[in-house]
Amino acid sequence: MDWDDLRCFTAVARRGGLSGAARELGISAQTAGRRVAALEASLGVPLFVRHPSGYRLTDDGRAMLGDAEKVEETMRRLRDNAVARGGDVAGVVRLAAPETLATNILLPGLRYLLDRYPALTLEVVTGIATIGIARGEADIALRLVRPDKGALTIRNVGRMAHALYAASPHVDDRDHPRLIGWSSAYDLPARRWLRQHFGREPDILVNSLAGQRAAIQAGIGIGMLPCFLGGDLVALDTPMRPVEPLWLIAHATETISARTRLVYDELAGILAANAVTLAPER
Repeated sequence: MDWDDLRCFTAVARRGGLSGAARELGISAQTAGRRVAALEASLGVPLFVRHPSGYRLTDDGRAMLGDAEKVEETMRRLRDNAVARGGDVAGVVRLAAPETLATNILLPGLRYLLDRYPALTLEVVTGIATIGIARGEADIALRLVRPDKGALTIRNVGRMAHALYAASPHVDDRDHPRLIGWSSAYDLPARRWLRQHFGREPDILVNSLAGQRAAIQAGIGIGMLPCFLGGDLVALDTPMRPVEPLWLIAHATETISARTRLVYDELAGILAANAVTLAPER
């Protein structure tokens, strides 16, 4: 039995389909499908029933899932212990990420890793500006745009969905509401969506999502926010919404340090565990 096949099986079971599993593992959906089929062939039993809406576990699949997840956790512990024995867990790993993702998703999930490796120092740099991996400005970066050049390790680690929010379902002047958003200096999907949908620039320009959310919460106007920031705001019905891919980036595999690889894999797992929070079904 191949470990990579087993890993694909647990990912498909968690995600309910090949696409979600592929995003979690950083592979193509076709590769995930081939690995699941190979595992089924080696076992001689079907593990999933294929439906148009996704993959559903068979009775054999459900019976196997618990043991497979235990193997997955054991492999994770073995990896962590191997890194620890290598003595390369002390030192600094610099992470660049958008502030809202860092504070709401990444940092809360990193406690296990930091408790386990107290000599590991994590430096988190937040903001909209692109921090260069190749220039040595960060060891790991979480980005909304995939780099198209450079010797890099790149993994698609999920999606981030947006919605149009207001403080109340009763929006003043629905045909021409006051818009809150980014200035033209920030070429972001949320800004482009507002421009396309309303045919104009925002009335209130705020250069942070926290500030935009505060303005929406105060009833100043409506704006586009990531769904995980919606909270008690009212999501307005829209014909479409922007969904951005999330890319986790580091130096090329052959040059990445053990401590950076450890943090990189942990971040990928955190984002996979928060997939529904980041891109909920409408």
